[in-house]
Amino acid sequence: MTLPERPDLSLRAAADHQLANAQLAGVLRQHCPYVAPDACSGGFSTEIPPGCQMLDFSLRHHRDAALSVSQYFAVALQQYQTLRQIIDRVFDDSQSLQVLDFACGYGRLLRFLVHSLRPEQIWAAEIQPEAVDYVTHRFGVHGLRSTPAPEAFRPGQKFDVIWVASLFSHLPDGLFRRWLNQLAGLLQPGGILCFSVHDEALLDDAMVMPDGGLLYTAASENEDLDGEIYGTTFVSEAFVQSAIRSALGHGLDYRRFNKLLAHEQDVYICVGPEGPDLSALEDFRRGPRGWVDDYHRDKDHLVLQGWAASIDDGDLDVLEISFAGRVVRLKPDEPRANVARVLDDPRLSDCGFTVRIPWPEAEASPYLVISAISRRNERALVFAGQLYR
Repeated sequence: MTLPERPDLSLRAAADHQLANAQLAGVLRQHCPYVAPDACSGGFSTEIPPGCQMLDFSLRHHRDAALSVSQYFAVALQQYQTLRQIIDRVFDDSQSLQVLDFACGYGRLLRFLVHSLRPEQIWAAEIQPEAVDYVTHRFGVHGLRSTPAPEAFRPGQKFDVIWVASLFSHLPDGLFRRWLNQLAGLLQPGGILCFSVHDEALLDDAMVMPDGGLLYTAASENEDLDGEIYGTTFVSEAFVQSAIRSALGHGLDYRRFNKLLAHEQDVYICVGPEGPDLSALEDFRRGPRGWVDDYHRDKDHLVLQGWAASIDDGDLDVLEISFAGRVVRLKPDEPRANVARVLDDPRLSDCGFTVRIPWPEAEASPYLVISAISRRNERALVFAGQLYR
C-alpha cells in the first residue's frame, strides 16, 4: 500500500504536480554523469507532455504518480548513461559525431543528451508528428518524421551513432528485419547501431518461441499504434545475430548486454565490416539499480521496502535515502531470491531492504529521494517524489 496522491488531483494531474516540483531537476542533475557543471545552467527539463505513452503506461500500471515519474526518469537515465558510455569508449571525439535517436518519443533520452552533446549534433525521429514537433521545439534538435514503411524513411544523410530504444521490442518479423536493414544503411563508415529487444528469457511458461526465433503478439503499451505493425516482440539471440548479419554483413561485430534497460530489455551494439573496435566495451558498466516495492506511513514513520544492487559488482556500496532533509544510508542485505532469479544473478539474492524513517511533524508533504550508489560511486535514481499524508 503506497501513500495516497493529492486527493484533489487526477492521476495524470498528480504526475504533472510531481514533474513541476522544483526539487526534481536538481535530483536528476545529481544522477546524471558526463555533464560539465556549467553545461546545464538552464536546468534539466522535467516536463512530460500528456501524449507521452511511456508515462501514461506507467501510470495505468502502477496507479502511483510519484512511482511512475521515478520510473520514467530512472529508465531515461539508464538510456543516457548507456549511450554516453558507448560513445566515450568507442569514439575518440564525441563532439564531431552525428547522432540519431530513432523512435525518440517525447524526448526521454534527449532531455539529458542535449546537455552533453550539442543539439545540432542530434537528430530525433518519431512516427508521431506531434512528438517530433515537441522535441524539436523543446530541445533544439533536428526533427525527422518516421514512416510506417522503413524504405520510405529517407533523412537525406548518414549518422555515426544510431540509438533505438523500445522499437525492435515491438516489431513483427518482417518489419524487424526491414527496419534493421534500413537503419544499418544509414550508418556512416565506422558507425554503430544500438537497439534494444525483449529476449526469449522473458517468456512465461505458457509462451513458446517459434523455430524462427521471434514471437510477436499484437498488443503493447502504446494503444494508439496499429497492432499489425507495433505489438510486443520476443527474440532469441540467434535470430538477432542472423538479422544483424543480413543488415551489416558477415564482417560484423556486436555486443549484447542482458536486461540493461528497465530490468528487462537487452541492448545490442553492432558495427559492420568498417566499424570501430568494440573491445573497449568488454568491461562495460551496467551500474546500480533498484526499486521501491512499497512505501507507506505507519503512525509517525515512513516505511520503505524494496531492493537495490549493483548489476556489475553484486552488492552496493550504499543505499542513500533522503527524506525531508534527513539522510539515511544503509547496505541492503535482506533476502530477495526473486530479484536474483529475474536478473539471472545469484549475487543479488540478498539485496532487499526495509527501513523506517521518522515522519517530520512540521511537513505534511515531504520530499523523498532514494539513490543506489556503487563501489565506484556510480549513482542510480531509485525514487524521487513528494509524499502526502
